[in-house]
Amino acid sequence: MKITYYGTAAGEGWPGVFCQCPLCRQARALGGKNIRTRSQALINSDLLLDLPPDNQLHSLYYGLDLGRVQALLFTHSHSDHCYAEDLEFLREPFSHTRRGRLLVGGNEAVAEKVRRACGCLEGDRERLTYRLLRENVPTEFAGYTVLPLRATHSPGERCLFYRISQGGKSVLYAHDTGRLTAENLAALAEQPEKLSLVSLDCTTQKRPDGNYHMGLPDDIAQKEQLLSSGLADENTIWVVNHFSHNGGYLHEEMSREAEKYGFLASYDGMTIEF
Repeated sequence: MKITYYGTAAGEGWPGVFCQCPLCRQARALGGKNIRTRSQALINSDLLLDLPPDNQLHSLYYGLDLGRVQALLFTHSHSDHCYAEDLEFLREPFSHTRRGRLLVGGNEAVAEKVRRACGCLEGDRERLTYRLLRENVPTEFAGYTVLPLRATHSPGERCLFYRISQGGKSVLYAHDTGRLTAENLAALAEQPEKLSLVSLDCTTQKRPDGNYHMGLPDDIAQKEQLLSSGLADENTIWVVNHFSHNGGYLHEEMSREAEKYGFLASYDGMTIEF
């Protein structure tokens, strides 16, 4: 399997859209891995995770080939993860393609946002099929086994994160969530393989959160819990991702701090094969 991180920032991006804080000014000056766009990742070449406002930028500058994407999983409806308006451009005359329907999965709030953006979820004019996903219920999804898990994030929405598996390997993509709950851990324990790669939210970086996001102290504790429960092992790859400029670390420092605890710090365009 392979995961590519196309966007690794929190909702405002980094530098923040309007922000003039010291860390945003430094990121503008330094460039490179300090420039972070809104959250998006790709499993192999065909399963996309979230559709942010920076979707086209990722295709132009980071090589995201949307023509090869067969399926799209949304975590929740917040605008940095769900820019549903782009889905309208799947259909003619905006898009001329021989591709089949795009399989899209997510919760009820995302379904409503897609419906508003596209006019409907199904029909001759649309090139997508929407599947409402139920938490803790594994489903076959475009050649993958996907386990949706309830995120601790927005009280008014049934936000999700995902365990995605194929060919005996599995990814836990746990972003825009606080620490995993007992329910999350029980659902993960029912799956056959140990986790090959774990990608954890690190929005608050230096500071713990644990309620709506995570910081590095939360990630360290979460790693220990997943190892002690037998859901991960010494072969598991650990990644921190989804950073806010309010967290206190530019990329180089974030990378050094993460490495102390066996984590890789993601950056826009990073690919990991496993």
